[in-house]
Amino acid sequence: MKKTHLVLSLLVTIMLCGCSTAQLDRVETLRGWSFQFNEGTNDYSLFFGLLSQNEESISANVDVDIRIVNEADEEVYNGTTSISEKNFGYYTSKALGEEYLAEIRIPASNIAPGISSSGKVYLTVYKDNSIRFDEVSCEALYCLPIKDIQLSCDSLPVELNMKDYFGNTESTIQINDVTYNFDKDYLPQLEITISGEKTYGTNGAGYDIISYKLYDSDDYMVDSGNVYLSSLSAGDKFKDSSIMIYDITPGMTYIIKFMEYDW
Repeated sequence: MKKTHLVLSLLVTIMLCGCSTAQLDRVETLRGWSFQFNEGTNDYSLFFGLLSQNEESISANVDVDIRIVNEADEEVYNGTTSISEKNFGYYTSKALGEEYLAEIRIPASNIAPGISSSGKVYLTVYKDNSIRFDEVSCEALYCLPIKDIQLSCDSLPVELNMKDYFGNTESTIQINDVTYNFDKDYLPQLEITISGEKTYGTNGAGYDIISYKLYDSDDYMVDSGNVYLSSLSAGDKFKDSSIMIYDITPGMTYIIKFMEYDW
């Protein structure tokens, strides 16, 4: 019985290897490579197809070298994956309809955050000395992970005097807290919220105006502007989120400075 089992096992192994080799011998063309982010599972799919000489979609056991380089020329992923027939299936897209493709899943945690959310995915498909295709690439658009930013402020609270045209103090604004939200979707943008209190002054017809400047970690000013607070009386608290910065670089440290408005 043991000998019979051994012979059967060897026959099965030979048959499987023979099928795999036969499929490899039939592979003629690489096609249909694409890349996408899967929000529901927080991972990425890399697709490609294999065709025979008769342009028949087939599957085969192959190895795939993958590297991802973002638009800042940062290599954020580099790896090799071996796939088998279980990686192949039918997928449908609006552009191309139903296709028989291989799918490789890459967890988002395996891709290093960079300073650009777009780039290119490069893949090389091969198997030992049987087949080897030239490296090809596809786009990764607004889907790659990016680094967080850091924002700091001068020591809080910051007290600012609002003056009239003649230099007289009309009111005093105290900034007690600065928070921010860094939105990484598509084009990164920074929303800054300041909160505080009007400690002196009446509810006039005009605005209490706060000026600000934003600097990067190399001490370059990257943005400036004003915050307009209206209808505040002494003792009123405020929270304003009107500071929006669109020209922002992921991974950078910024500092925001507040100053009195200069007429």
